[in-house]
Amino acid sequence: MQNLDSKILITSLCILHVFTFCEGRPLRKRTVSEIQLMHNIGELQQVQERRDWLQMRLRGIHTAPGRGSSEEASRLRRRPRPQELPDLSDLTPEEIQYALKLLDKLLKTKQS
Repeated sequence: MQNLDSKILITSLCILHVFTFCEGRPLRKRTVSEIQLMHNIGELQQVQERRDWLQMRLRGIHTAPGRGSSEEASRLRRRPRPQELPDLSDLTPEEIQYALKLLDKLLKTKQS
């Protein structure tokens, strides 16, 4: 009986010593590839959580435009026909020069 008690005591002390020596650290060092893998898994989990959150937030949102605004948008995108252009015959030469300078500025800003 006394021999069994001493074996249990020695085993307990050895286990206690190992636990205090390790302090929660792994018994061996991790390789760089293991660390990179753990990092990649963490990033993947974060991305998945963000994606799930965004899908949950967007569930009730409808982004399709109404019929009236769709027709209006297509009308604004197409080129105007010659008969739809305003009559510019009553412009003064100064107004024409101003309009040409303005168009030139717009073209220059669009090119850069």
